[in-house]
Amino acid sequence: MILVILMGLASAQVRAQSPFDAEQREKAKQIREQIQVFTDRSVYAVDETIHFRADHRVSGPIGENPWSSVLYVELIASTGEVLAQGKYQISWGKAEGAISIPSASLTGNYYLKCYTRWMRNQGPDSFSYTPLKIINPYRSEVIGHTDAESTESGLQKVSYKEGMLELSTSSPSVQGGQEIVFQVNGASNVFIEQLNYCVTVVPTGSINLSEGQYINAPPSSNDSFRVSFLPDLGNGVSISGTVVGPDKLPVPYTTLHFSLLGENPDYFATMSDEHGRFVITAPAGGDDKHEFFVTPEQENGSGLEVRIDQEYDSQPVNLPVEPFLLSDDEEELARRLALNIQLSKAYKSGDLSPDTTVSEVYSEGSRIPFYGTRVNRLLIDDYVRLPNLEEIFINLLPEVQFYKKQGKNRIRILSDNNSIGVYKPLIMIDHISVFAHEAILALSPEKIERIDLIDDIYLKGNVAFGGVLAIYSRNGDMAGIDLPSGSYFFDYQSFHPRLYSVKAPSVQDGRIPDTRNTFFWAGNLILEQGKQMEIPFQAPGTSGSYVVLVRGVSPSGEVYSATAKFSVE
Repeated sequence: MILVILMGLASAQVRAQSPFDAEQREKAKQIREQIQVFTDRSVYAVDETIHFRADHRVSGPIGENPWSSVLYVELIASTGEVLAQGKYQISWGKAEGAISIPSASLTGNYYLKCYTRWMRNQGPDSFSYTPLKIINPYRSEVIGHTDAESTESGLQKVSYKEGMLELSTSSPSVQGGQEIVFQVNGASNVFIEQLNYCVTVVPTGSINLSEGQYINAPPSSNDSFRVSFLPDLGNGVSISGTVVGPDKLPVPYTTLHFSLLGENPDYFATMSDEHGRFVITAPAGGDDKHEFFVTPEQENGSGLEVRIDQEYDSQPVNLPVEPFLLSDDEEELARRLALNIQLSKAYKSGDLSPDTTVSEVYSEGSRIPFYGTRVNRLLIDDYVRLPNLEEIFINLLPEVQFYKKQGKNRIRILSDNNSIGVYKPLIMIDHISVFAHEAILALSPEKIERIDLIDDIYLKGNVAFGGVLAIYSRNGDMAGIDLPSGSYFFDYQSFHPRLYSVKAPSVQDGRIPDTRNTFFWAGNLILEQGKQMEIPFQAPGTSGSYVVLVRGVSPSGEVYSATAKFSVE
């Protein structure tokens, strides 16, 4: 089921289609992806933000071709219950982001589950699982059973390897609010041109200094591999699924129309392949959630049904289950987390986070229709009122012609391009494809604001149309036309709003407490061979013991780390 087209074609639009090919399964099985995830802490409180950085590695017969470009992240309990989800762009083998912990989360053990669409073909045993502890100071319940015995799974924790980096601080003891500098050097016996790493500064006990995520050992065989999901490509997220008939069997070569609704509407077309499968790439940007409308082209009441794949993986996985226990350091930290979360609400000091949550600025553009502006545009109010659209087309848009077929009125678009008649026209009302031509012709012009016309062959995705006729109602209600058979609305998640790291603002007069629990986080730093990097930051205002942890992944896939400690008097 996959791959020939993905391997060879450079066009993003063509790559976004669904080239499932059973003959390519053996080659596809060789393509492996691995995710290594680092978080800013291991212990959090509800309403806090988990900052993370992920390294993405791919091996196999892909050559220079791009592969997965979206990281799927879920905060889950060991039972598999999902608390939060997000999608993040993978760029140059790295992904950074943050995900919020819901306030209703119970105290207990959780996991940050990370994977790509392609990894779903191998199954959840191939995903990354980073263990976390979450504290809810407002509720006494603990998720799971605190006295339960630990259960084993096939997952193993990834240990950090020391010695590739050297880390030191300017002073082992500082005053609160004083600037402190730490230096990062590559070890003298390590010859790597560049090391990419992340840095976190947190209270002692809030992060595991020696090991991180759980992963499975690579399988000796790939018998469980099934190509059900193509990798996300480019700058968007994939929407895939299957077209089935009344007998619930896949229906090949069905044209599908997807309308993106909202302030910046768009339109996508594709055709199901020989297995009834399809995939499109939805755009990034705008809101986190998008509303789509999907319409299959029905022939003579064929009763087609479009089944959209779940956005996130829901297969069961055997995760380690452990009693919720806190070390002495973690117990002290839990009290501090509980205090800080309450103080932050009392003083409204959300601006004291190490990272200010600022939504990524997306270009809204000028709301140009997906087909552009080079169209023949007719504004209804510019002309004398006519009784119906038939009269509009006869008198004002003669390129739009109606004719009889099997006793019913049909619409076609005339053009200097004689080949236009080979294809069906794309007819839309308020960006939604419609096929009831007789109902369109009977519309009252009083309900119509404008009509856009493209009188030439129009290509969208892998579907060609014999022109475009786009009608816009005055009230955005499709001028009262019924929705096509088999169509429906659905929501789909785009990229999680991006967070930009900024310095925490200074606290005026010392009257507002410093309620941060992570004091510095940088997810993507690069150290060149033979050079030193100095990173200054403001020491916490609260006395106590703190740790600086540097982590990264070597070109060979080893996870390396270095630590330094300091105290605030």
